Amino acid sequence: MAAGGGRPRVVVLEDAEAVARHAADGLARAIDDARTANRELHVALAGGSTPQRAYELLSEVEGSWAHVHLWLGDERCVPEDDAEANVRMVRESLLATERAQPPVLHVVPSPEVPEDAAWLYGREVLEHMPDGVFDVVLLGMGPDGHTCSLFPGHPGLRIRAAPVAPIRQSPKPPPERVTLTLPIVRRARFTQLLVSGEAKRDALAAALAGDESIPVALLGEGLDEVACDVAAAPRAGSFGARA
Repeated sequence: MAAGGGRPRVVVLEDAEAVARHAADGLARAIDDARTANRELHVALAGGSTPQRAYELLSEVEGSWAHVHLWLGDERCVPEDDAEANVRMVRESLLATERAQPPVLHVVPSPEVPEDAAWLYGREVLEHMPDGVFDVVLLGMGPDGHTCSLFPGHPGLRIRAAPVAPIRQSPKPPPERVTLTLPIVRRARFTQLLVSGEAKRDALAAALAGDESIPVALLGEGLDEVACDVAAAPRAGSFGARA
């Protein structure tokens, strides 16, 4: 859970590889705990290089994943086999190892039209999770502080009622996307942000200081843990709990 005063727990690790391994270990425990409890586990996945490495490491973990439902925190409106598609990255990393009992991967339908894709994906989310609560949401962050496809100053940040939003005119190509909305990310049982690299240090420091021009900061108490490497870590004293 978030540290005292609503601040997330901040875990500073040696490098991006250590951040990825930390995330993979946490997801492996969540998968194992849900299997032991005989319940489904709904996980929203992030794009980006550090999450991708976490998925590669996690793919080596053995056991049944039949109880696991994998969702995309955001997706680019491109064909599934496009190099820009997050679903392709997930298949080539997390799902690269064949399993006798694989997870359920929920792919964004009709990605050619973001409004249709967002409505259909949102309906699918609520069919499986009527309360709109993910067990785990894994997030990445750009140097501008965006997460999922929620960019600074973009109208998508203001969407409150829908679990999934269409994004047009994204400042980062491709311009058309779909994304989980801030409210559904905030409601997750555990939300973890992975950050690596010096280029993201200023944005992370601003987010942890509560600068609401940074989309990550808008998660508030809905952000439980930040796992970052030394290069991305804000200076001591500028954030909450550190491990």
